[in-house]
Amino acid sequence: MKISTLGFPAVEESKLGKILPLAKNLSYSLQPFDASIAPDVLLVFGDVGAYQAQLADLAELPVKIVVVAKQPPEQAGYVHLPFPLVASRVLRVLDGLATSGTMDAPVMATPAEPAQVVVVEDAALPVADIGGAEALTYRVLVVDDSLPMQKALALELEKLAATVHIDFAGSGEEALAMTEEQRYDFIFLDIMMPGIDGFEACSQMRKRPTMKKVPIIMLSAKTSPMDEVKGVISGCSTYLTKPIVHEEFQKVMQRITKWVDNFNAREQNTAS
Repeated sequence: MKISTLGFPAVEESKLGKILPLAKNLSYSLQPFDASIAPDVLLVFGDVGAYQAQLADLAELPVKIVVVAKQPPEQAGYVHLPFPLVASRVLRVLDGLATSGTMDAPVMATPAEPAQVVVVEDAALPVADIGGAEALTYRVLVVDDSLPMQKALALELEKLAATVHIDFAGSGEEALAMTEEQRYDFIFLDIMMPGIDGFEACSQMRKRPTMKKVPIIMLSAKTSPMDEVKGVISGCSTYLTKPIVHEEFQKVMQRITKWVDNFNAREQNTAS
């Protein structure tokens, strides 16, 4: 897919050039804007109204126009990509345009969704350094005493559009010790384990100021209303059933990373 830009500052153009090669399943190339050689996607920086003359030349061509700005454009018919640029979000938008022609960004799950996915709406998720090519790097802790389950989660995590560094723990006590020494972006936490169970481990993690914003994904072979309530009380962010279903896992992770990216973007805006 050919990508062109309009009105991009040099620093943002450079950042975009570093992000595009990170795509795993699709190929994106950045080319100078030329109305006579229409790109597949045109990224317009800032106020789209300032570029109406240039855009008029593309009106009859199948060019998807994406507006990169902090706020959605007032004009209808454009895809909005929030600024600042976040690698995982940029690739998600482009992948959506490439596969479906639209950007129906996934919405964070709520407890109203099916039982296998229960997310606390007001849970604060962590912020990662996602300013450029490093954006797609996460450190993850998988807490489960089952080696096959550890391997299954590792295989699914490797399919994310990210570089994922995975550590493993076989008990709640081991997980508590490891999280004292290392900060994790995501934690997968089994409920039934030797020693303290996942609910207690999650509750103890949430008591730490440094872990109040870490997404904790509970794992269980069965779900029940009581499990969901106990998970929410203990402070988990998301609830998944075992065995892991590829489509559902990837869907949930896409939602979570989008939530993380948006939270980080707001933090960056506040800091600046």
